[in-house]
Amino acid sequence: MNASILVAVISVGVMVVARLVMGGLAFLSGRVPIVSITIPIGLGILILVGIIVGQRLAWQWGRLLGLFGGIVLSLAAFGALSRAVEEPGWLIVGVLLLMQGLPLFPMFFALGTQGARRHFRLICPQCGSSKPRGGNFLFTKAICRDCGTSWD
Repeated sequence: MNASILVAVISVGVMVVARLVMGGLAFLSGRVPIVSITIPIGLGILILVGIIVGQRLAWQWGRLLGLFGGIVLSLAAFGALSRAVEEPGWLIVGVLLLMQGLPLFPMFFALGTQGARRHFRLICPQCGSSKPRGGNFLFTKAICRDCGTSWD
């Protein structure tokens, strides 16, 4: 496993652990339905496993969620932390949101490196281009944008 994949795995791992803690606290409060706790945790674990085994769909979702999720969760954390001045309980929420949002930024950049593209088999075997498009819905097949070569 190269360094960029290790960074991505650690980043998603930290996010999943923070989500588990936040989900556990929400479950104990009794105010949040179990479905809204388990779905984000399940998706995080699926992306984590997909990154480890080199699934292109996990790469695609990791890049997308890395940027979008990092921005949204960080903004939500700053909102919670600003509210913590009046209500100290929001400090825990803000810290847990930051622990979920901040690791997604290094994941986004780590998954954009050449080492990550090799791990996910995103480099065209014919021309060497590293900007393929998905050849099917689950991205198990890739098609080179430059030369049109298709590979699994």
